[in-house]
Amino acid sequence: MIGQRILLAVPSLIGVIVVAFVLTRSLPGDPAVYFAGITADEESIAQIREQLGLDKSIFHQFIVYCKNLTQGNLGVSLNTGQSVASELSARFPASLELTLTGLALALMAAIPLGILAAVNPNTWIDHLCRIFVTAGASTPIFFSGLLLVFVFYYLLGWAPSPIGRLDFFYLSPPKVTGFYTIDAMINGDFETAAAAAKQLILPAITLAIFALAPIARMTRSAMLTAMGSEYVKAATANGIGRRKIIFVYALRNAMLPLLTIMGLVFSYLLGANVLVEKVFSWPGIGSFAVDALVASDFAAVQGFILVMAVMFVVLNLVIDILYTLVDPRVSIDG
Repeated sequence: MIGQRILLAVPSLIGVIVVAFVLTRSLPGDPAVYFAGITADEESIAQIREQLGLDKSIFHQFIVYCKNLTQGNLGVSLNTGQSVASELSARFPASLELTLTGLALALMAAIPLGILAAVNPNTWIDHLCRIFVTAGASTPIFFSGLLLVFVFYYLLGWAPSPIGRLDFFYLSPPKVTGFYTIDAMINGDFETAAAAAKQLILPAITLAIFALAPIARMTRSAMLTAMGSEYVKAATANGIGRRKIIFVYALRNAMLPLLTIMGLVFSYLLGANVLVEKVFSWPGIGSFAVDALVASDFAAVQGFILVMAVMFVVLNLVIDILYTLVDPRVSIDG
């Protein structure tokens, strides 16, 4: 049952909380020194360390942190002075919009490439598809982003300035979903929606290039297995059209491994967001985490790690549910 799956995830989340706490306390630098400034004297730093509770033992700090977690309190960010929960909730839609768009673009390109390679095995088409996706996977994601900015913004002038979710000339749309493109359309402001989509396209393509290879390879492998199965041979012998065999019989049965790799790729993209958001000045939780890490902002880093862990748990649960929709023989109880 779904409840059992959630309960099984609790020990993992507890482990994530412990490891995140220990690792953040092992980071170089002192948050009190960063917060006080380089001109502060030792007395001022000691006062700030006492205010932040950093003068207590690690065990005492952990107990206080866990107590705050049970109350939904993730602490206060030293960088912004705002609660970590409010910062993450405000930035999370930006990261999710970018990740989902990148995944959608990757699926639209990778699945057709994988099918094309599978139905033409060991031909020049197959080799060309594999070279294409391998080249994309071999390029560091930050380099892909910088290259896209250089070509499409600086050289060609087709893309807008990589300065975040909207250009300075536009106001943020009223928040409904947190996705600027959708919220602007809901508000009837199609000009702002178009501007938000233009800002989104380059970072989304950067993520899509990163995700292209694993999805295309899994599609090819699953389709090759399906195309060589007995039911496909029987359908071919019965005179069923090749297009129907590919897209109805083979692709449907190749969806289970595809769903698995999609879940893994989505989690990879959430991690890759950290680099992409910094390249494109995207105000998501990834860039927030990087800034927090540089400043030894313990509460913000721990909050980011906890949100990512919860996302992985939710993602695995969603994948399990999708399994049952694609293949009724799969039971979520099992």
